[in-house]
Amino acid sequence: MAFIKREKKVVHKHTQYENLNTPDDVIKLALSREVETEPLDIAELVKVLGIKINFEPMKDDESGSLIKHKKTGDWHIKVNSLHHPHRQRFTIAHEIGHHIKHGAFADEFIDTTFFRNNESNRQEAEANAFAAELLMPKDKFNAFIEAGNTQVEDISKHFQVSSMAVRIRAKQLGYKGHNL
Repeated sequence: MAFIKREKKVVHKHTQYENLNTPDDVIKLALSREVETEPLDIAELVKVLGIKINFEPMKDDESGSLIKHKKTGDWHIKVNSLHHPHRQRFTIAHEIGHHIKHGAFADEFIDTTFFRNNESNRQEAEANAFAAELLMPKDKFNAFIEAGNTQVEDISKHFQVSSMAVRIRAKQLGYKGHNL
């Protein structure tokens, strides 16, 4: 009697960028490809990473998604075109975080909330942290504040992110108070 064994499913991470693990790694890649990093040219970075991006109207609580096309293996980011451009940038950075941190483990990420409430799992928290670090690197964030730019609105404009994202990043980096 013969037994047929199932092969174990092997998950392969996209080999072209398998050495990318952190936002700093992604920023170094951007610099090597002459992508502007302050503020980060997120649209150009997506091209460098080979991810396709679409903007389309979505429900207000839907920010975006990252989906791997089953036939081609291409990754696609969908972004809510009705959201503010700063929020869209964070959504794209968040989806890049999923791609880098979790893309080897799943083929689809649908995101309905980021910083708006506490409903988050580990992967969402990691993608949020990745996005914040990618768009507001610690050294650049600190340098901008040390140069005398302590108003949340000024920091928000400089890094092209929402005021809420700035406040959360500032808190993560140990800043306190309404303005920094």
